[in-house]
Amino acid sequence: MKNQGWQTRALSPFGLEVIAAATATGPEEIPTPTLKGWIASDRYVLLRGFAPLSTESMTRLALTLGKTLEWEFGAVNELVAKPDAKNYIYTTGRVPFHWDGAFIGKIPHYILFFCEVAPPEHSGGETIFCDGAHLLRGATPEQRASWRATSITYSTDKVVHYGGSFTSPMIAPHPVSGEETLRFAEPVLDLNPVNLEIPGRTPEQRDALVDEMAKLLRKPEYFVAHQWRAGDVLIADNHALLHGRNAFVHAALRHIRRINIL
Repeated sequence: MKNQGWQTRALSPFGLEVIAAATATGPEEIPTPTLKGWIASDRYVLLRGFAPLSTESMTRLALTLGKTLEWEFGAVNELVAKPDAKNYIYTTGRVPFHWDGAFIGKIPHYILFFCEVAPPEHSGGETIFCDGAHLLRGATPEQRASWRATSITYSTDKVVHYGGSFTSPMIAPHPVSGEETLRFAEPVLDLNPVNLEIPGRTPEQRDALVDEMAKLLRKPEYFVAHQWRAGDVLIADNHALLHGRNAFVHAALRHIRRINIL
């Protein structure tokens, strides 16, 4: 589909690519209702070929979508590998599937990413997404019944900008569309571990659920691994999708900025 300053292309199995007609076009020129409509229907929107975003212009774009979530360091999280990292998200390691905001009780609607430096092809560092709402529709009635009856307690030490403990049902309604969405975060065994406990289930039953979900979350019909290019802008629905990251090789060659939007 072609428009005045961009053209769109559906991605598989979900997502929408929006390509600027000219590099002078800024993503803020896309009307906010149009952008929100794309995200609602396609789960995430990838903007390519647009004018690069500075920290200030990225923040302005975020504010057109909603209120930004402020951390101790501000709204913009600089996702780069650090030699003295105390948390796995600032290493070159993998980041298991999760949803943002759970540990502070403020679940963002949107996650806005901007790629400053992209890893070389075939060196890892892809951001991975799972369409949990689609996964639920494809599950068996027995699986859905079991998950509806399951709540999970997550806990981790607060050594960066989040931490503590919270309990969440595995299935929750999307606050805008009302559709059922999946709320599941995989355990973290790296720096700053995240532990899972399921009231009423044994550790063996918990581990069996973790193994089952690891396979389902990565089924091709629900799964995307986004290969970054410098200048990419990606906006994802944090309620409908779970996300994570593949491990990568070159610590200095991946720099992603992220803003959470309530």
